[in-house]
Amino acid sequence: MVDGWDFGAGQLLTPGDVATMFRVEPKTVTRWADGGKLASIRTLGGVRRFSRQQVEHLMFGDGVR
Repeated sequence: MVDGWDFGAGQLLTPGDVATMFRVEPKTVTRWADGGKLASIRTLGGVRRFSRQQVEHLMFGDGVR
């Protein structure tokens, strides 16, 4: 867990995945992460990944599907 969000197996989303879900550009998702609005981790290759749990919480609130 990072900042209270699950970053375990099956929970990781790419910036492109998150951008598609919010209908924004991946650069916007990166700005959100840099600004602290989205928690993220970096893979060993340095690629940013996001928590599906947090993204769904932001999209649907407590009524996550």
